[in-house]
Amino acid sequence: MSVQVRPAQLKDLGAIEGLYRQQLREAERPALKKQFASSRLWFLLNHAFASILPIASPADHVYVMQDSRRKSIQGFVQAETASLGPGAWQILNLCLSPDLERFGGGTALLDHLFNEGLKRGVTKFVVRVPVDDPIADLFKARGFTAYATEHALLAENVASRAAAPLAGWRAMRREDELGLYLLYCASTPKAVAAVEAANFSEWRRTFGLGARAGRLPRRAGQPRFVVERVQVVGWMSLSPGAGGRPHTLGLLAAAQPPDLWPSLVQRALAYVAQHQPGPVWCSLRHYDPVGIRLLQREGFEVIASQTLLVRELPMKVPAKIRVRIKDKRLVPQYG
Repeated sequence: MSVQVRPAQLKDLGAIEGLYRQQLREAERPALKKQFASSRLWFLLNHAFASILPIASPADHVYVMQDSRRKSIQGFVQAETASLGPGAWQILNLCLSPDLERFGGGTALLDHLFNEGLKRGVTKFVVRVPVDDPIADLFKARGFTAYATEHALLAENVASRAAAPLAGWRAMRREDELGLYLLYCASTPKAVAAVEAANFSEWRRTFGLGARAGRLPRRAGQPRFVVERVQVVGWMSLSPGAGGRPHTLGLLAAAQPPDLWPSLVQRALAYVAQHQPGPVWCSLRHYDPVGIRLLQREGFEVIASQTLLVRELPMKVPAKIRVRIKDKRLVPQYG
């Protein structure tokens, strides 16, 4: 079968939606049904893999694979500019017809996406896939590497409790951002920080725009607190839910002292129960096992786990044009 990859058009929307729904039915098989249902909730919260976004949106890059003979759509890939910056795209969807060979069709779509990204100065591509999802093999075969595993924990309600005293607990101020960044660097593996926030300015852009929901909300009405003991050693934020979505709890703490994580969790949950009762969820990484265990003891359930993958491509730049010696007098000289 001869195929071609091209930008999606409005007339393709029906075929794209059909492919997407077909993939949903495949994912609802008994072996994957529970994981898929929970992942859908998390994807909705993360604005990733939630639904078919309007392909007319200028923020989206959607490319379809078309059968050259029958003119039917056999697959599509969708990406958007990631919060990591204009040089990074996040892949939102990759759907293929069940009749199409996964690696062959998927490779063609991804390679086309890479080439289109490079034309626009994009060198970094990130994607989130459910843990143990077979599609991860395709991404790894195309050069993606896993740099973190993220777990979503959800509680339908938080039991009321007294706000236990926590030394250094206070409302966060704008000047605390540098201290929070240093806490992030101290508590995050270097391989992860290299992808998400290699420096302070990248960190502010990534977290400020909410790449990891609830990590550093900046809008009014989203309370933030820090634990300061000479330096910032803990942080908590709460982003109120809307439209039936649960509240978003953000937590970050240093590994030492050992009682910091338990105290921070108790103080944070006391605040949630008092000010924002109802369902609440929290996203924690694999390198925060203490926080995950503490939330599970409080009734939080891991609703989904995702593998975060990244691929970085070298940017090709034009070679310098050599000027013959006798023509140098024609080249403008400065300085």
